[in-house]
Order: sequence, then C-alpha cells, then structure tokens
Amino acid sequence: MSLLETVLAMCGLNTQTSQEVKGVLEWVEQQGGLHTIVSHLQSGEYSEVVNSWLGDQQNVALSSDLVQKMINSEAIEQLATRMGINTSDALNLLVKYLPQLVDKASSAGVIDKKADLTGLVSQLMH
Repeated sequence: MSLLETVLAMCGLNTQTSQEVKGVLEWVEQQGGLHTIVSHLQSGEYSEVVNSWLGDQQNVALSSDLVQKMINSEAIEQLATRMGINTSDALNLLVKYLPQLVDKASSAGVIDKKADLTGLVSQLMH
C-alpha cells in the first residue's frame, strides 16, 4: 500500500472516493504540482477564478466546459488514461476536486508548498 493509499484509508474514504482523490492527486503531481497548475492558470484569463479558490471568499464554481478551456486536452486525457475513464468523467473529477484542493492547500492567497497530505485529504472530504 502506497503512502497516499494509507492516508486515504486513514481518512476513512470509501473505495470509489479514495480512488478518485488518489487519481486526481497523482495527476496534479504529474502536472508539476498544485503550485504549478495554479501559477499557470493565474497567468492566463482564469486568474479571477483561481484567486477565488486561494482567497477567503466563495470559490467560483467550475463546469466541465470551463475546465476544458482552462486545462489543455492532453493533460485531461492523461487523467482519463490514469483513471481508466473517459475524458468527460475526467473533466467531472477536476470540476469536483480541483477548486477544493487549491482552497484547502492555500492560505492568505498562496499555495502552501508544504501542505500536509493527510490534513489536505481530510479537509477535502469534510
């Protein structure tokens, strides 16, 4: 059992949710980490959306159409392949988890590069 799987089990996640979170977290790392994703999105036309996730205000909600515009199709396809799902389902996972991951891993408008994995996953599920 990997460290990530151990953390997910410790947080009491069911198998499906655990696999979703694991897949998205592994994909985030494959993309260079949450900090890299946030920096990329902030430098484009989606800075207002991403800044809502970083700040204390209400997170701007995502749609699969918006995610498809924000993140290149190759990266979305990588998540789909990693998870063994179609790209539509991969988009839905990013809609569900990406804003929460950024929100929980940030404070004062900045991604905490030393975010505790156990704490992050636990917060994400509550």
